[in-house]
Amino acid sequence: MLESSIMQAKIRARFQWLAGAAFALILLISACAGPKHLPHITPAALPEFTATPNPIQRQTMAAANATPTPIPSPTPWPVATATPSSILVKDLAAEGLNPLTGLPVDDQTLLQQRPVLVKIANWPQGLRPAAGLNQADLVFEYYIGAQMNHFLAIYHGQDSEQVGPLAPARMVDARLSEHYQGILAYASADNTVEMVLSEVLPGRSFVRGFTPCPAMCNLTDAGGENTYVNTGAMRELYQAENPDGDNVNLSGLDFASHLSEWDAQAQQLSYLYADFSVMQWDYDPQSGQYQLSQDYAAPDGSISIAPSYDRVDGTPIAFDNIIVLFASYIEYGTSLYDIDFREGDPHQPALVFRDGKLLSGTWMTPDPFTPIQLTDASGQPLALKPGSSWIVFAGTQSSTSEVQPGIWEITFSLN
Repeated sequence: MLESSIMQAKIRARFQWLAGAAFALILLISACAGPKHLPHITPAALPEFTATPNPIQRQTMAAANATPTPIPSPTPWPVATATPSSILVKDLAAEGLNPLTGLPVDDQTLLQQRPVLVKIANWPQGLRPAAGLNQADLVFEYYIGAQMNHFLAIYHGQDSEQVGPLAPARMVDARLSEHYQGILAYASADNTVEMVLSEVLPGRSFVRGFTPCPAMCNLTDAGGENTYVNTGAMRELYQAENPDGDNVNLSGLDFASHLSEWDAQAQQLSYLYADFSVMQWDYDPQSGQYQLSQDYAAPDGSISIAPSYDRVDGTPIAFDNIIVLFASYIEYGTSLYDIDFREGDPHQPALVFRDGKLLSGTWMTPDPFTPIQLTDASGQPLALKPGSSWIVFAGTQSSTSEVQPGIWEITFSLN
């Protein structure tokens, strides 16, 4: 245990040193070019949730159909006061369940292997729709600048033959690959990110142009020539170079099939980066999932919101849980952002949308090598619906409001 702790500390120190070295390199280049300076970064305060037309009240199954009693003045959303040591994490893999979904898997050997993480482009619009999102256990969405977003999909309990199109890696992809102990597939990266990836993911990062097909293949489609990943072939490629295997532990999330209480109804969530950049999730009672719609620009320049379908099989892109994590973005270059995970801090707000309901809580990562954990206001694990989860990193100053009963809107703001 001591040797493991020392090794983790060394890796963490190297990550911090590399980030510092990269900042120093950027400063040196800037100094040669003229009197330019990187902005001073100050961690932002936790977000203040805006008042909603229908103040949030804890509901129970028995009171679900009752007429809510208005609250005279808005009250702040609950913030959990749990400490890392109070969180009891279940070892779902020991029960034959995927720790990222809470579901059984057909191939139990996958649970002993590293997950495959694939960076997926969402901009420009011509690259849509993506392929393979519905097969992912988790998909992370985050801001990349200019009111745009990209995705990082994680495959642990099942594989997909075509995932993409690939997008460039950012610093947060390196962090998430550490937290989920995975293999990262990406299109390219700037020098700062490449330095970090080579140090923290030795032998576990695979880039376009240096990864053979069928693990990573160029395909021509309506969007032109793009690169896609076969996650099963990617696993085989990694295992051929690492025949001794790995012992990963991705415990951290908790699951429950039924809800006994919640904070509010939630039939729709609209997540706005701008008027022309929208992710909208609508709850479908028949499937029990939230289905994705996105912005699309018409030839006349008008913007409409339309359902998103998988590029390969044409099925609606849908997830069981939509999770919003409020976090501080850090700009490490022009329109290049990292996210401060504040390891060990259990007080970062989170929202969970499942079963047409909204639950509030907090999120944390105990250390750089452990998956994200969610807790409710009492500090106990916040139970997700068994199944796939879409996780959005919102800036700490993003505003949250219930614009109509059960209709929620989050407007992105950095810090």
